[in-house]
Amino acid sequence: MSGRSTRWLIEIALLLTALGLGGLAFGPVGEATADVLYFGSWCAAMLLIFSLGLRLPLHPRGPLARLLAPGLIATAFGLVLFGNVALYRHDAHFDATVTGRYTPPPELEKVARQLRGDVVLTYFYNSKDENADAAKQVLAVAARRYPHLRVRSLDLDTEFTAARDYGVKLYNTVVVEAQGRRTQVENTVDLRQMAYAIERALQQRMQTVCFMTGHGEHYTPGHVHYAHREILGGEQQSGSGLLEAPAEGLDRLKLAIETVGYSDRAINATTLPAIPQDCAIVADFGAVNAYTPADVSALKGYLLRGGHLLLAYDPRFSVSPELASLLDEVGLRAGHGVVVDPTNHYGTDQEQVAVPYYPPHPITEQIALTVFPEARPIRLQRAVGGIKVAELIATSKDSYVRPVLAAAGSDPTLPSLASGGGVGRGPLTPQLIAAAVQGTWPGGGQAPFRLILVGNASFASNAFFPYASNGDLAVSMVRWLAADTTPQLKPETYSLPEIRLTHRQMQVTFLTVEVLLPLSVALIGVAVWWRRR
Repeated sequence: MSGRSTRWLIEIALLLTALGLGGLAFGPVGEATADVLYFGSWCAAMLLIFSLGLRLPLHPRGPLARLLAPGLIATAFGLVLFGNVALYRHDAHFDATVTGRYTPPPELEKVARQLRGDVVLTYFYNSKDENADAAKQVLAVAARRYPHLRVRSLDLDTEFTAARDYGVKLYNTVVVEAQGRRTQVENTVDLRQMAYAIERALQQRMQTVCFMTGHGEHYTPGHVHYAHREILGGEQQSGSGLLEAPAEGLDRLKLAIETVGYSDRAINATTLPAIPQDCAIVADFGAVNAYTPADVSALKGYLLRGGHLLLAYDPRFSVSPELASLLDEVGLRAGHGVVVDPTNHYGTDQEQVAVPYYPPHPITEQIALTVFPEARPIRLQRAVGGIKVAELIATSKDSYVRPVLAAAGSDPTLPSLASGGGVGRGPLTPQLIAAAVQGTWPGGGQAPFRLILVGNASFASNAFFPYASNGDLAVSMVRWLAADTTPQLKPETYSLPEIRLTHRQMQVTFLTVEVLLPLSVALIGVAVWWRRR
């Protein structure tokens, strides 16, 4: 094939590529994908124009050629102008840095993508701070991509009037305004914190999560303490870094819900005649002592008037007859024993149940792997009219329930096995760990209520909150109870990132890395030697 024919084929291919990519951009694709297709179409068109331009003679001869040359030049300029206008209207951003320095984090992308009205973000940055300058550029990229996010980046050293109007006195302060509400974050270059600030501004009102105390719960109100975060090249202090807190506490959960726009406080149900009216959600994590009849009466009155209740009980919590009757009215029962899953568990402990799959429900639609250490089973008793019950968390079909081993000083009402008699177990069947209930309370409910019952409280504790998606699940439960419609951002865990694997995933990883990979290298070596011998 001659060079002239090859060139014609290349030009035809460029034409078809430009038309094809442009046509695909009009199809049912996402905005980001469409922008990339437009950019590819523009590049192909520019290459085609350049190749065709090389065909023009430098010194055209004849009257027709002299008239044709200006027309071709004008056409080329027109095509270039049209291509640049199209590229400007469909801006495509590419980050060539290894660390993705100029790419918005997933939290900012998600909240900006789901905006339905204008949100104004004003960033008073320090022009001498490289990290602040990088944050300013990423905000500009996000603002070009999502028109509802309106960004103003102002140098605090020069914009004195604007800073005074907003009451800003510190460098790198973010002010977010949405629908007449305003939230502010001081001294930050963290784009995730800016995304959380947008979410707080989108909240219609600040709802209060009331954590029950008085039964041995580990919720402690007040401030928390942060540690240093180790980074490459040194150590830095971060207000949203590592958390110093007792393993059984709920400090990480408390900070996570505050970050997305909730407030929290403690209520002592043993001293209150009724649940306070300002409690949008009531949560009880890790009660040790059994409820009194007055406690159960207060919870029932709260549900009758349309309350939102989250109950998380470990296996050693003794369910009183009054509480059992309350749960039975909506078709639930907190079972006895500890769930054991030989198939899906974390590490080598089969009682640290790992759940990688979930039935469809708004709470779990964005949840990945979760871990539940020593969970009790939840039972669905019967169907109740006007009540909708949904299974949330269930183990594998190879799971079973073993009785709770009695310890010195433990509740004698708990089922136990005598020491030395071995640990018995129930039949192999999927075990339900969490269920969600909603509807109107049977026989006199004043408004629709919501209730979540979890057979484990430790999954949301400081020790297990960072595990995989445990924190996501705990916050998602709070959001569902509050009927939260704001973007479901992934909460912070306030810990170093780690990879959590189930026992089966660890086995597959070990076989792949330690067995198959070295074996394949050895076999390839033998094959090469055999061929060259």
